[in-house]
Amino acid sequence: MKKYVVTASLLAGLSMVSGAAFAQTSGSVGLNVTKVDTDFGDADAYGVDGEVIIPMGGEWSAIIEGAYIDADGGGDAVTATGHMINRSGNTAWGGFVGVADDDSSTAFLIGGEYAMFFDTTTLAFNVNYGTDDDSDVDAYGVNGAYRIFASDNLRFDIGASLGRAESGGVDADAWSLGAGVEYRFDNSPFSIGAAYSRLDSDFAEADVFGLTFRYNFGDTTLKQADRAGATFTGLGSALQGF
Repeated sequence: MKKYVVTASLLAGLSMVSGAAFAQTSGSVGLNVTKVDTDFGDADAYGVDGEVIIPMGGEWSAIIEGAYIDADGGGDAVTATGHMINRSGNTAWGGFVGVADDDSSTAFLIGGEYAMFFDTTTLAFNVNYGTDDDSDVDAYGVNGAYRIFASDNLRFDIGASLGRAESGGVDADAWSLGAGVEYRFDNSPFSIGAAYSRLDSDFAEADVFGLTFRYNFGDTTLKQADRAGATFTGLGSALQGF
């Protein structure tokens, strides 16, 4: 039941955007297929995600993003995150709050983020803290991504993360390293992407493979979307923003 409350809250946030502001928004909606290979077996997951980037006046923009994931044998989960960012020249900075809910627990996340934009590349990172009272887990970490634009509509990603979780006096470290590519068809709102990440922790290891098909709106190229704020969405996820 809680996951539907989270989804309703996300939709309510979108409904509060005025018509004039909404006309200036950009973003995307994607369908995702993910395969996870672990020490304990394999699993497939299917999901949908979306983001809306809303200019707030001056150098400020708000980003609302959400996702729904259904995993084989693992139930389903929904996530929602809100960002407030300031873009000035070739840099952007801001903060975010988020919530993730599945069949057994609800986790809350807060953090800060920063990006530097170069002619054909972007470097972005965030620091974050999360807590899940239902599972008695606290976690903190840092995520980063380096994005290379071979053209305005062809982007290559390299991403990494490092974190630590604490539960009942026991600590566990985790890290990930991944790479991906996304291509948007010229003069079209559609793009396709693929990614691979290697996840490792004190308790388990996993290989994550992902494919995505996206509908983009409001921007004409992947590079424009990145500079508008899309560089921050999904940063640190297994698919590094796809």
